[in-house]
Amino acid sequence: MVEVYRERTVPLSELPAALDEAMHGALPLGCYATERTVRTLLLSNVGVLALRTPLSVGEAWESLASRYPLLAYHEREMLALQGIELRSSPDIRPLYFRADAIPEAIVAEGKGVSAVVVGPVHAGIIEPGRFTMSTGGESVVHLDAQLSYAHRALEPWFEGQHALALVPKVARICGNCSVARSWAYARAIEGLAGFELDAGTEFARLILAEMERVHVHLFDLGNIAAGAGYGKGTTAALGLRERINQLNRAVSGHRLLFDSIVPGGVRAGTLSDPASTRAILREIRVDMVRFLDEFFAKRSVLQRLEGAGIVDESLARRFGAVGPSARASGIACDVRALAPYGAYGDFAFSEVRARTGDVYARSDVRRREIERSFDLLDRALRELDIASLPMPAEIAAPPGVITTVVEGARGAESISLSLGEDGRVDRLHVISAAYRNWPLVTRAMEGNIVPDFPLVNKSFNLCYSCVDR
Repeated sequence: MVEVYRERTVPLSELPAALDEAMHGALPLGCYATERTVRTLLLSNVGVLALRTPLSVGEAWESLASRYPLLAYHEREMLALQGIELRSSPDIRPLYFRADAIPEAIVAEGKGVSAVVVGPVHAGIIEPGRFTMSTGGESVVHLDAQLSYAHRALEPWFEGQHALALVPKVARICGNCSVARSWAYARAIEGLAGFELDAGTEFARLILAEMERVHVHLFDLGNIAAGAGYGKGTTAALGLRERINQLNRAVSGHRLLFDSIVPGGVRAGTLSDPASTRAILREIRVDMVRFLDEFFAKRSVLQRLEGAGIVDESLARRFGAVGPSARASGIACDVRALAPYGAYGDFAFSEVRARTGDVYARSDVRRREIERSFDLLDRALRELDIASLPMPAEIAAPPGVITTVVEGARGAESISLSLGEDGRVDRLHVISAAYRNWPLVTRAMEGNIVPDFPLVNKSFNLCYSCVDR
């Protein structure tokens, strides 16, 4: 499948109108800068469209975040990494900061309002982030999230390195998104090279992506169970995830499937026994169905999930939500259905959605997506069993600019890649689903009680490392 990537030059003064027009039927992805050029990205059923806006020397970027809140993080990142001056931004705090210069949290003020701070060091074995809840009694009236305590500045570090040498680095930006991001990166290089894969390799990539989706969704449901105080559910979910992780290692050599997708194919030796993999997944599925049925029949648990952390469709659209977090609010945004890639076009695929936008809806979307993933895995492994899986092809990394998008477990994962004549990276920009959804967590807590923060937060269960890249 040849990647479809289009660019259209739009002056800054005309960009709001152009965005309004382009967003009809399209999924906005965000924006990024290369020196004095800003590209605003959207995905539709015909591929990726980049609205290219050149800035003259000394020209400031007129912030669009008030009109399109989904661009707020992206604009602050352009200021931090490319030095693009922002004008009229609703949040002028640095997105990335040093330990000796942590910006103040934004808090609500008023009679009877106090602040409750969680983090940056947490009780669990998780990455750092500081959450400041402005409360009136037990009710949260505002939540401020400050991440980037472990910012790694990977994107500037990528520049000047050969694109093919970065394959294992891209795979390790985040453990929960490794396959999705590796697939997007491989597609970017293959798209620039005009390289098309054989059917067997496309089926293998789909299998790896769905195995990642299953283990991440099980991890998320286990954390939601923990947030609801349902210890048995947590143990069951993580036990099932462990079985998937062990199977991952058997089929790819790594529990989190690192390096299984590479430009030109899949790593040699991956999925060498499709029939055995299919049989093991069928055994796991029996126990998985039992767990899901019990979890969603537990009335005391459902009472905690229903009505908590509501995000309505309008709010989710304004903040550019993606993945289960968006589909739980009724938004159609699954890249596998919107712009099918790889072997997804070979299956009749319909995305899972809910309407209530609460913790229950986000849990239920994951539940049904796990079931869909097992269906896809069974069918794709059957196809792979009769298809030849070749060694990965050696391909060049030609010059050019491209953006590719895949559907990871938490939503749309995109790679924007600009290569020079010698295959070295001029710019490599990552937009992760977690990066897109973190601002929504802050709004989901409004009107909820303080003790529900772990539950609401885990119903998104977003990656810190994707933001701290």
